[in-house]
Amino acid sequence: MKCRILLAEGQGEVSAIPVLVRRLLQEKEACSLLYVDNDVIRRSPSHLIKWSGPGKQPDYSGWLDTLALAARRHEIGAVLAVYDGDAKTFPPGSGSRFCAATAAESMAKAAVSAGAGELFSLAVVFAISEYETWLVAGAESLAGRRFEDGRLALPPDVTFPAGDPESHGKRWLEQHCPGYRPTRHQAPLTKLLDFQFVRAKKLRSFTRLEHALDQLIEAVDRGFHVSTPRLTTAAQEREAEAAL
Repeated sequence: MKCRILLAEGQGEVSAIPVLVRRLLQEKEACSLLYVDNDVIRRSPSHLIKWSGPGKQPDYSGWLDTLALAARRHEIGAVLAVYDGDAKTFPPGSGSRFCAATAAESMAKAAVSAGAGELFSLAVVFAISEYETWLVAGAESLAGRRFEDGRLALPPDVTFPAGDPESHGKRWLEQHCPGYRPTRHQAPLTKLLDFQFVRAKKLRSFTRLEHALDQLIEAVDRGFHVSTPRLTTAAQEREAEAAL
């Protein structure tokens, strides 16, 4: 059984993402292939990737150092990196507008030099716009539910907010989950979450998360490594344009 190293951004995600991934692996009956490492490496893309040097180019050294740290862990098989997708630009400090697909593709490509795709598998996922967006997407399944300590998760009459389903996040939970704090509530809410309600909202970022897990599971099961998402032709064209 291979170890899955998790990379995350916020303090709340450090405890919530292992819960989320473990539940998804159980659904996919893949726990015999992978187990979840609860010792999540917390880093933010804004600290991992810089826009610097002559001519202002992306510097991935912080990202590569973090992957090297993950790769030193025992029985590494797959690395899942999950970050918030609410940045304004990418790389941070550049003039390029943030795009989750392009950012994930460029990080996966850069990771190859750290052994991704050869020594271990890697999948990069951006939650759009925050981890809480996935929780809000399943709000109906949390309505009226209570945490193990008896606290109310969400009011019984709460309904999913109107508008773009990937535009809601922490602010909405702060208004509806009593005393919401990421470090206190993200993991318990994730335990109660019904994924079918989330899937029904057709969130591109959650679909990407599940696809990324499928890719890592297949790689470990079949004995090869991947670094995903791979650059598409369109993404390669964008990179060429950015270099001009």
